[in-house]
Amino acid sequence: MPRRIRSLISTLIIVFVFWLIWSRLHIVIWVQMPWWGLLILAIGIYLVIDYGIDQVFGRRRR
Repeated sequence: MPRRIRSLISTLIIVFVFWLIWSRLHIVIWVQMPWWGLLILAIGIYLVIDYGIDQVFGRRRR
């Protein structure tokens, strides 16, 4: 799969996941978590999703 399409799929999935989290937990996140905790959470979610996309759509290594 071309790199541009993988990047687009990955971006759409990440935006969708962040939107779900924000729509469900935005009050809890703002009250309970400091700004740096939210940043670490966002980076962690991004890395997990990026790894999953790479495993599904990435090139298979032998």
